[in-house]
Amino acid sequence: MKTIAQSILILLLVSFSTPQNENKFELITHIFTKAKNIKTDNFGNLYVITVSNQLYKYGRNGTLLSTLNYNYNGNISSIDVTNPLQLVVLYKELNKVIILDNNLAYRGEIDLTKAGIIQASAAARCYDNNIWVFDMGDLQLKKVNLNSEIEQTSGNIKQYTNNQIAVNFITDNGTNVFALDSINGVLVFDVFGSYKKTIPLINLNELKVLDKYFFYIHDVKLNRYNTQTTLLNKYSLPDTNNILNFSIEKERLYLLKTDTISIYSY
Repeated sequence: MKTIAQSILILLLVSFSTPQNENKFELITHIFTKAKNIKTDNFGNLYVITVSNQLYKYGRNGTLLSTLNYNYNGNISSIDVTNPLQLVVLYKELNKVIILDNNLAYRGEIDLTKAGIIQASAAARCYDNNIWVFDMGDLQLKKVNLNSEIEQTSGNIKQYTNNQIAVNFITDNGTNVFALDSINGVLVFDVFGSYKKTIPLINLNELKVLDKYFFYIHDVKLNRYNTQTTLLNKYSLPDTNNILNFSIEKERLYLLKTDTISIYSY
């Protein structure tokens, strides 16, 4: 019995001494393109915005599936793909949002100027298929419908912070709306646009929300922040040189570099 007990103790010590924050990444493929941003949907499809404002959709293993077949003169600022059937593309300079389907075909647009929005800094699909927009003109989160009408507003969020505001990303997970502010952190709103709290993760320009976790890259590590427990795990990346952006989805890690997008399994 003593021998068995000693064996069990050794196994427990080994299991708890093994690093818990290391993943094995295996390269699947490289996509050679000069891109300025990437996003992934919940199927693992990859959306690539090139420096020349072309938009491409790839499968989770790097197979090209679709290209934007609607010619629009403007700089693509961002794309929200949380609903793969209703993609939200923001053109800041034109103050417009373009709606695309899953084949990147044009399905409509929202004139933000008509809605009274002065300076949109971020846009995303709302849980009810309307659009969230953050307006830097009056520092409010606003819900806009497909008729370019405002349905809800958060009120000026300056009252909740003493700092400047720099919101550059929004996402809605059906329970909360997260607005990433690189100065203050992650501003959390309910689905009606009412401010709840700020999570102090500062100096971030990109955030991936999956269930209860925030993923982001900091100090050349992939960070996973548990929004319920505030526990932070850090993972080594398979490549640490000149990473411009990333995404993670469906057992895939996507890393954007100057002229390459690398897809890894993990």
